Amino acid sequence: MNETRVTTPNELDIRVVRVFDAPRAHVFSVWTDPQLIPEWWGEGTVVEEMDVRTGGSYRFRTAGGVVEGEFREVDPPERLVQTFMNHLQTLEFEDLGEQTKLTQTMHFETTEQRDTTMQYGVEEGAKWGFARIDAVLQRLPLDASR
Repeated sequence: MNETRVTTPNELDIRVVRVFDAPRAHVFSVWTDPQLIPEWWGEGTVVEEMDVRTGGSYRFRTAGGVVEGEFREVDPPERLVQTFMNHLQTLEFEDLGEQTKLTQTMHFETTEQRDTTMQYGVEEGAKWGFARIDAVLQRLPLDASR
């Protein structure tokens, strides 16, 4: 199984790194395809808006409430920068052939916000979400061009 590594490289960031056993285009699509989002976000997730372009926005309704944000940078299938709750999230998708290295950096305005998020359970949450992403990736056909 692929290891999820969570670090705090500085006072304002949390970095999560994980290698997925799937091509980069597939991993990118799991993060950006409104039909796939509910499969790994959890039961009851409804994608109300998903405009994946620089300046576009997203809005999901989940069991825990509404999650919404804006895409600041979209460079398929290499990079996504988006606002997410109380931080700026950068997702970098590195092509390793049949695998993809995902580096997720969460940038906060204060160390207190970063530390609160760490205490909330970033590592456990990432592992849970990434396991669900693995299940979605296993179901995607190899020639999927989503």
